[in-house]
Amino acid sequence: MTWKKFIYRLIIEFCNDRGNRTFTLKEFTDNNKQEIKNFRPSAKTPFNTVRRVLQELRNDDLISFVDYSGTYTLRGVDLLRGEVEDEKLAEVESQPPIRKEYLIETFVRDIGWVREAKSRFGLYCMCPGCINTFRKQDGNPYIEVHHIIPLCHGGEQGIWNLSVVCAHHHRMAHFADSRTQNQLQSVLKTEVEERLKRFSI
Repeated sequence: MTWKKFIYRLIIEFCNDRGNRTFTLKEFTDNNKQEIKNFRPSAKTPFNTVRRVLQELRNDDLISFVDYSGTYTLRGVDLLRGEVEDEKLAEVESQPPIRKEYLIETFVRDIGWVREAKSRFGLYCMCPGCINTFRKQDGNPYIEVHHIIPLCHGGEQGIWNLSVVCAHHHRMAHFADSRTQNQLQSVLKTEVEERLKRFSI
């Protein structure tokens, strides 16, 4: 097995165990120190090799930078363990890319960035003037978390690329005509930028 295949498999296992696609180099190496050393016992600088391989995986679009402080996000894997209910998995996997991504967003559980988006942006649709958000049986608002730029189109798994929308606007974002999708994308990007600015003040 090559270093690249080994490290990529280790990243997938690491993200699965954490239930989160986002990780730093330090987190990854600290948690996998022994496995990395054992892979090639004769290697004199295995952790330098890990850095080089991470760059190769970035070039292959299998991971990407979330920011410029050494944080990565896993790509190339649709679902991590626990991100979607088992009974929904067959439905998700059988869909074409755009609908698959929509279903993943719809069925994903409240973990990681999904929790963060709801915490930062609230539980009501971010589209100005929208009154489509409804209450569930338990009294809580029903809301869906949406990637403004889809992951399959190069979007990142970061708070700046997430929004909270009602089911109607979520479907529009994925299945409306191109002009409507672009308009909605622009509206959500602006709304997210404004809200993140208020958080930083």
